[in-house]
Amino acid sequence: MALWFSLAAALLPLLAVGQHNLTARQSGTTVTVNLDQKYQIIDGFGCSEAFQRAVQMSKLTEDKQQYTLDLLFSTTNGAGLSILRNGIGSSPDMSADHMVSIQPKSPGGPSSPPKYVWDGSDNKQLWVSQEAVKRGVKTIYADAWSAPGYMKTNGNDANGGSLCGVSGASCSSGDWKQAYADYLVQYVKYYLEANVTITHLGFLNEPELT
Repeated sequence: MALWFSLAAALLPLLAVGQHNLTARQSGTTVTVNLDQKYQIIDGFGCSEAFQRAVQMSKLTEDKQQYTLDLLFSTTNGAGLSILRNGIGSSPDMSADHMVSIQPKSPGGPSSPPKYVWDGSDNKQLWVSQEAVKRGVKTIYADAWSAPGYMKTNGNDANGGSLCGVSGASCSSGDWKQAYADYLVQYVKYYLEANVTITHLGFLNEPELT
């Protein structure tokens, strides 16, 4: 809703050229918009690579790939989107909706040495990120859908549950808070090694959905 509201607010000046106040009347209701009054700053507009959209894009022919990337990120031949949102995978394997974790199997416990797995692709999200950066994108937001299931009270990266060790969530396997933080930092490091800077990092997504 915020996206569409912001988009409408951005378009209003185009609809009211030469006016500082725009008044609309319908069914006896009057709405006056003062275009000189600022309520919020829009950092930009973007798109998400969730649900393996990058994988789908990678299956296009080379010319269609570049055409699609330009439509999204080019400021001259496309929408000029300035924000890219990546999903940090939490699944032990590839499924229809989820993305693979960089540590699909438990290392044995929260204090055990991590066993990260990096394929240099991240479900093709790294490729799209690199292409977006080439086209001027500077804001990349990586958001974790969930902690891996073995770090949670329900043993699953879906269907609710809590991170072991947070308030009210104890597990026989131990406290996974620091291990999860290290896991997220490692994800950012993998991108940095590929010359892509993740500027914003989220550790959960829709926590109250289930």
